[in-house]
Amino acid sequence: MPTTLPQSVREHFGEQVAEDFSRWFAENVEYELVTKSEYRKILSRLDAIDERFAVIDEQFEKVDERFEHVDERFDQMEDRFNERFEQVDQRFEQVDQRFESMEERFDKRFEGMDAKLDRMNDRILSMTRWLIGLVALFGSLVTALLAVAQFTG
Repeated sequence: MPTTLPQSVREHFGEQVAEDFSRWFAENVEYELVTKSEYRKILSRLDAIDERFAVIDEQFEKVDERFEHVDERFDQMEDRFNERFEQVDQRFEQVDQRFESMEERFDKRFEGMDAKLDRMNDRILSMTRWLIGLVALFGSLVTALLAVAQFTG
């Protein structure tokens, strides 16, 4: 069906221009148009793609649900790990307290031993001084006796 232009356009531009433009417009429209059968094919393809996307959306929803479930399980595992770590931390604190109490006991024992060793060292030093004094005294006595024996006898 040929395209006709309004009468005012035909009068203004002329009959030849109006015919050329009508023909050119009809050819371009015909070239650019999609037939009904092609349109139906495209619609059916789009419907198939739409259905596939719906299936893919359902699959993604299932995957999302799985990820949420996995995330919940990881949260539960993390909570359990945190509980265990807290228990281990408490045990380490108990062990640390035991070591501190043992260290205090050892310090007290070592202080007692140091005091005893200091007293013993003082006694040994005193005994050594007495021994040296006695040895010197006996040496002097022996020397004096030898000198007397040598002059008297």
